[in-house]
Amino acid sequence: MLIFWIVIRDAPPVARPRAVLCAAGLFALNAAVAARLFTVDFSAYTGSVEGTFIEIARFMRQHPFQWNWFPLWTIGMPFENTYLPFQQWVVAAFSAATNLTVAQSFHFVTAFFYAAGPAAMFWMALELSRKLAASFFAALIYSCLSFSAILIPAVRLDTGGALHLRRLQALVVYGEAPHTVALALLPIAVVCFARALSTRAAKWNIAAGVLAAAVVLCNAFAIVALGVALVCWLAATGARPWRVAAIGLVTYGWTAPWLSPSMIHAILHAPMVDGDYRYRPITCLSLALTVAGFILLRRLVHRAEPALRFFVLYAYVFTVIVVLWYSAGIALLPQPHRYQLEMDFALSLALAFGAAQVARARRAIAAFALIVLGAQTVYGFVYARGLIRSVHAPQLAEFRIAGWMDRHLPGERAFVGDSATFLYNVFTDNPQLRGGHVQFEPNSFINIVAFTIYTDTNAGDRAAETSVFWLKAYGARAIAVSGPETTQYYKAFAHPQKFDGVLPLLWREGGDSIYEVPGRSHSLAHMVPASAVVTRRPAHGLDTAPAAAYVAALDDPRYPIASFQWSGFSTAQIRATVVPGQVLSVQETYDPGWEAWAKGRRQPIRQDALGLMIIEPDCRGGCEISLRYTGGTARAICRILSVLAMLFAAVYAWRATYRPRPSGSSSESRPSAAR
Repeated sequence: MLIFWIVIRDAPPVARPRAVLCAAGLFALNAAVAARLFTVDFSAYTGSVEGTFIEIARFMRQHPFQWNWFPLWTIGMPFENTYLPFQQWVVAAFSAATNLTVAQSFHFVTAFFYAAGPAAMFWMALELSRKLAASFFAALIYSCLSFSAILIPAVRLDTGGALHLRRLQALVVYGEAPHTVALALLPIAVVCFARALSTRAAKWNIAAGVLAAAVVLCNAFAIVALGVALVCWLAATGARPWRVAAIGLVTYGWTAPWLSPSMIHAILHAPMVDGDYRYRPITCLSLALTVAGFILLRRLVHRAEPALRFFVLYAYVFTVIVVLWYSAGIALLPQPHRYQLEMDFALSLALAFGAAQVARARRAIAAFALIVLGAQTVYGFVYARGLIRSVHAPQLAEFRIAGWMDRHLPGERAFVGDSATFLYNVFTDNPQLRGGHVQFEPNSFINIVAFTIYTDTNAGDRAAETSVFWLKAYGARAIAVSGPETTQYYKAFAHPQKFDGVLPLLWREGGDSIYEVPGRSHSLAHMVPASAVVTRRPAHGLDTAPAAAYVAALDDPRYPIASFQWSGFSTAQIRATVVPGQVLSVQETYDPGWEAWAKGRRQPIRQDALGLMIIEPDCRGGCEISLRYTGGTARAICRILSVLAMLFAAVYAWRATYRPRPSGSSSESRPSAAR
C-alpha cells in the first residue's frame, strides 16, 4: 500500500484522478469475480496444495518465531525449507489481526491479491508508458482472458474452455496462491526499479529492494519472473545493469536466512517434477535459438517506445518457454508449464500496447473491445460462481484422520497417504513421515520410500513387508491408507488392502483406514550397534539390504531402550543407557545445524545413508543428551548478512535524507501527463 501511495503521489496531477478511478474499477471487477473466495474456509478442491500453505501459516500463527526446525514434514527439515514465507507471513499476521481462522485468512488474503493483480499491472503500464487507455485495456484483458487457454489445447482442455479464467482456476483448483501474490507485487517492483534507474533517488533504490525481496520470498517462479522482467527492461531501455545488480546483491543479503544454503541445495537436488528438465542437446539448441530470437526481436522493435519494447520482449520470453514445452516437450526451465500465468500477464500488455501503436481507428477499436471484454467479464462472473466451492472441515477425511490421531496417538509420527498429506497438519501438530513440497525436501530418499509404499512396483508378494520395513526405518507409528471408497481426491495406493492381516487395524471409516506399525519402542531415539549403522544408500525402494541390520536392531531386546522427548520444535531430550560399541540413532533428518550436548560436552553427530542422525556419546551408562537445532555456521552467516543488508539500507537512507543538496539542484523529473 505504501508503494501504491508513492506512485499515486508522484503521478501528474492531471492523470491522478482518472488513474485512481481506473485502478479502483479494475480491483472492484476482479474482487467481484473472486467474491466467493473471500468467505471460503476450506476449499472443496482437496487435491490442491493450498493446504500446505495454510499449514505453514497456522504454524507461524500458533508458534510465533519458533521457526528454526520444522518437525512436521519429511521427518523434519529446517523451517526455511517448508516454503518461501512472504504469503504465509501475511496470512498469519492477518489472522492475528482479525481473529479469523488461518484457513479463512488464507482465502481472504489470496482473493485480495487476485483482485489487486490487474490493478497493479495497470499502475506499472501507466508509469512506464504514460498511456492511460492502453494501460487500462491491458489490465482489463488480463482480468477476463487467458491466452494460454486460447492458444494451447492442453490448457484449454484443463480449464474446460478457451474463455475460462486460467488465473482464477490455477488459484482455486491447484492452489497457486504464492504465484498469484507474486504477480500482484511484480508490477510494483518493476516500477520501483524503473524509477531507481531513471532518478537514482535513494527512496526508489530502497523501495526496489523491498519489493524485490517481497517478490523473491513468494516462490521460485517469482524469482525467475522478476529476473526476466529486469533483463527485459534493461534490454528495452539500454540502461546499465550495475544499479540493478547492486540492489539485487543487497536484497539477497536481506533475504539470505530464507534462501539459505539448505534451501538452495534442496532445490538444486530436487527430484524431477512435472517434466524432464535435464539439459539435453535439443534443450541447449532451443535455448541458443531463444536467445538469438530475443536479440533479433530487440533489434526489430528498437524504434518503438521503451514500454512497448519491454512488453514485447517479456511476452516473447514466457511465450517461448510455455509453448516449447507444450508443443515439443522441451523444458528451458524446471516446470515450464507453470509460467502460463506470466505468459498471460505479458501477452495482455503486448497486445494492448501493440494495438494502440498500430491502430488508426482507435476509438472504434476501443468501443468494440469494451463490448467484447464486457461480455467476457459477465461470462467470467458466471464461471467463477460455479468454480469457487467450499466444504465444512468435519466433512473432510483429512479432518477425521487428524482428529483420530490427535485423540489416540498424540505426538506420534505417521505416514499419511494421498491428498490427506496436504491438509493433515492444518488440523494437528502431529508429525508425518512425508508431507510438504517435494522440491524442498532435504532428504530426497523419502520420495523413493513414498513411491515404494504407494505403488509396490516390482515388489510382488513382498509389498506389505517392504512397506513396513521402511515405516520402521523412519520411525512411523502408524500409516493412514485410503481405499477406493475414500472421499480424498488422490488415491495413490495401488494395493490399499495389503496391510490387512499384516498390521493391526486401529480405525476404519468410509474408505480410510489407520494401521499401527508395531515396534519395541516408539521413541525416535534408539541404541544400536555401530555395525548396524547404514553406510550405503539403498539403490531403490526394494533395496532393503543396506538397512536390514539397522531395522533388525530396532526390535532387538539386547539393546537398551532410549527415550526421546521434544521440549520444543527445535530442542529435544534423550535419555539412554550407553554401552561401548553402540551408537545412538535419531530418526530425524540430519542437518549440520544440529548440536548434541551431554554433561556439558558437545557430542559428535554425523549422517547415515538414510539421512538420519547418528550420535556417538562419550558418556557411559545412564546418559542424558540435549539435542538442539541452531542452524549452524551457514545459518549464522545468513543472519549476519541479513542484518548487514538492513543496516546498509538504513545508513544509505539516512545519508540520502540528511545530505545537503547542491545549490540549484531540482527534484526528480516528472513524466508527462497520461494520455
